[in-house]
Amino acid sequence: MNLLLAAIAPVLIIIIYIYIKDKYEKEPKRLLLISFVFGAIVSIIITTVLYLVFDVLLPLTNDQSVWQQFVKAFFVVALTEEFSKYVIVRYVAQPRRAFNEPFDGIMYAVMVSMGFAATENIFYVIVGGYEVAVLRAFTAVPAHATFV
Repeated sequence: MNLLLAAIAPVLIIIIYIYIKDKYEKEPKRLLLISFVFGAIVSIIITTVLYLVFDVLLPLTNDQSVWQQFVKAFFVVALTEEFSKYVIVRYVAQPRRAFNEPFDGIMYAVMVSMGFAATENIFYVIVGGYEVAVLRAFTAVPAHATFV
């Protein structure tokens, strides 16, 4: 249970921080929750499918050269993860009436990203323990919120 809390805590902190920054027109909590859940479930599914497609189209050998690591990091991992989050924001949040000011894009993108980060973080922290939780709290989780 403590590992789960360690995995979720940085996600909640970022969500609360961004929610407080929305000064003019608060977003409906229901739509924020829907965005988070879609980020946690649907974007993970989209990312997994895209990973499998890339494995077929761009098979990387096991020699782990710097070039292959670069290709995997930027063209496989980064593009698929960010694309999957974009799809959720574009087709779930953006068509809603509540999406009506520039900060809304940030709000919903962060919610989707934090859903994705929560799921990913839970898996990493359960396997890696508290050290991974602390490391990811200051690296991967804020990166997901920032890179959308």
